[in-house]
Amino acid sequence: MPNLLKFVEKTDPILRETMPEVQDFNDPTLHEMIKNMCYSILPEQLKAANGAHESAAGMAANQWGIKKRIFIFTPDGSQAGKRLEVMINPSYLPYLQPTETTPEMVAAFEGCFSVPLTTGIVNRYEAIMATYYNLAGEKIECLMEGWEARVFQHETDHLDGKLFDGQLDQYLGPECLERIIFKDKEEMRSFWEDKVKASRDQSE
Repeated sequence: MPNLLKFVEKTDPILRETMPEVQDFNDPTLHEMIKNMCYSILPEQLKAANGAHESAAGMAANQWGIKKRIFIFTPDGSQAGKRLEVMINPSYLPYLQPTETTPEMVAAFEGCFSVPLTTGIVNRYEAIMATYYNLAGEKIECLMEGWEARVFQHETDHLDGKLFDGQLDQYLGPECLERIIFKDKEEMRSFWEDKVKASRDQSE
C-alpha cells in the first residue's frame, strides 16, 4: 500500500530551492517514491492530507518535501482514470509560432496547493517546447499549448524554487499581475465555480 504524502507549508525553504535532477532511473527508492506521489495526488488522498483543492492539475515533489526534480502531470484533473504522467528532470523553452517574432504571453488565473486560499493572474507562455524524461529514462520532447503548457510551466517553476505569487513577496517567480486571498475555502470554492460557469456561458 502506498504512503500518503503530506504537504509542506508555504514557508518551508524547500519551496524556494532548485531541486536536484534524478540520476539513477533504476533506483528502487525512486520508484517507491513515485508510487507514493501518484497515490497522494488522487482526490481522496488530497482531502486526507487537508489539501487546498479537491483535485490537482499537477504536483511537484518538493510540495511534499521531496528533494527530487519530478512532478506529476494531471492537466485534466487528478481523478482516477484520467491522464497521469510522471515527468522527470523537466525543462522548457518558449515556442515561437511561424507568424510570431516574440513568444505570445497569456494571463490567466492559477491556484496552488502550496499557496492555500489564494489565486492569482499569472502571465505565461502560450506555447512551449517541453522536455522531460519518463520513468524508463526515455527523453521526451513535445510542443505544448494553452492549459497544458501553463500547467507544465507552473510545475517546473516549483522545481526551480518559484511559486506563482513569488514576485509579490520579493522572491523569484513568474509575472503575477494580481493576487486574491480568500477568507476561507467556501469563498474560494464559490470563486472557482463562478469562473467555470462564466467560461461555459462564453462557449455556448
